[in-house]
Amino acid sequence: MSNIPRVLSNVVYRPIAWFANSRIARKAGNEVYANNRRYIDGLGVASIIAKDGLGCYLYVTQSLNNKDIPDDKRKFVASLDLTNGILMILLQLAMFFTVSNKVCQTKMFDKFFGKLFDRPVRKTYYKLVQNQPGFEDINGIKFNREFKKIRNNVKDAFGGLTSLAAATIVGKRMLVPLIATPLADKVEKKMTEHEAKKKGLPAPQKANDDKSNPSMKGSAKTSTAQTTASEQVKVINNQKPNSNEANTNLLAKYKK
Repeated sequence: MSNIPRVLSNVVYRPIAWFANSRIARKAGNEVYANNRRYIDGLGVASIIAKDGLGCYLYVTQSLNNKDIPDDKRKFVASLDLTNGILMILLQLAMFFTVSNKVCQTKMFDKFFGKLFDRPVRKTYYKLVQNQPGFEDINGIKFNREFKKIRNNVKDAFGGLTSLAAATIVGKRMLVPLIATPLADKVEKKMTEHEAKKKGLPAPQKANDDKSNPSMKGSAKTSTAQTTASEQVKVINNQKPNSNEANTNLLAKYKK
């Protein structure tokens, strides 16, 4: 039992202590203490992206080595996983830097909560602090200064929530599925060409499939069948003797 605390000290306590005293941890602590909302929200998105990057690597490796997936489908599944991972990282970054912008945050907050803060919240806050020194006047300098701080703090919290929501919900769950599947075919082609080049083989050429409308395919097949049938009828008609010629020959036979 005495070895358990020693193991915890070597495996858990010492790495945490080393990281806590590192330059990165000290900088992060200073930024969080200074309430740098952009830095704090960036840490949240960075942790999500790091997790998605590791998950992308594990998924692609698992798909390439999964014997339960047929050989002809294995590369496509791996390319789909790779496309999903790359798009999730890129779109989450794009959505975060777009939504976390101060101009965008101000417009969104004023759109959703501007009127709420200008009237009900302002009056409620005045009722709570009107008996305190310096807060007797709702239009006073001290009251406006403190109320502005509350408004800015709420707007910062709103910015953090909307930035993470835009990155994880809009970017990751809505936009990625729309783009990943069409790109998976191209990624699979690149992977196949790279593997063939690595082995010194020529790049495989896929047969050009007819990607026209299925209804057009059906009409084309019908018209072809009709043309073939009409040609067969013409051949049969050409092989049959003319009725007039048959009668003439019969009369000539009996005349003889």
